[in-house]
Amino acid sequence: MKAILALIRKEFRLLGKASNGILSLLVLVSAMVFLFHYALERNGKIDLIALIGLKWAILFVASFVLVGQFTWEEREAGGGTASRLFISPWILYFSKSILVFIALSASAIYLMGLFALMFSAFPADINEFGRQIVFFFPGLLCLSFLGVCLSHISLSSRLKEILLPLLLVPLSIPVFLYGMEAERKFISQPFSALVGSFCLILAFSFFYGSMGALLVEMTSDE
Repeated sequence: MKAILALIRKEFRLLGKASNGILSLLVLVSAMVFLFHYALERNGKIDLIALIGLKWAILFVASFVLVGQFTWEEREAGGGTASRLFISPWILYFSKSILVFIALSASAIYLMGLFALMFSAFPADINEFGRQIVFFFPGLLCLSFLGVCLSHISLSSRLKEILLPLLLVPLSIPVFLYGMEAERKFISQPFSALVGSFCLILAFSFFYGSMGALLVEMTSDE
């Protein structure tokens, strides 16, 4: 138990040290929202359908940046190699994925607050705000599992960080397709009509999480 708690503290410190971690992530999100607001909202109001796609796109970029920073900081500090001497690789994988998911969830809440402030079509009501995260948070969990898994693969190659976006983009497309489509339908349909889409996104999370744990375990002896 002490080893697990020490691992969690180590991962939090690495996440915070990764180029100022959450702070740099929030600055990136703020800059992107400001640019889209200045370029699009000033010329005409963006509808909610377009804002849903923009929300997913911004958090996708943020997830890539966060995972890349996190992986680079761990590689430079040598924390991953040291941790694998005492902790099973799949435990390390899940701990990293959950921490990335928490950081992305915090960024998502901050992002939707900025949307409500800058875009008139984005709902500012608490109930509507909750509807925006029903499919969004499981999608972020998928991106967290996938990003940490692919960062492990990219570190084993000569391309390093260059390989990460090349792998992340095609494998995350199914999550975007089903997640954004479900959110758009959720505007006019009840949740009961979209249970299948919600379960499908959870299935993607389970698949990517299992795939990542298996790949990390298989390559842990390298």
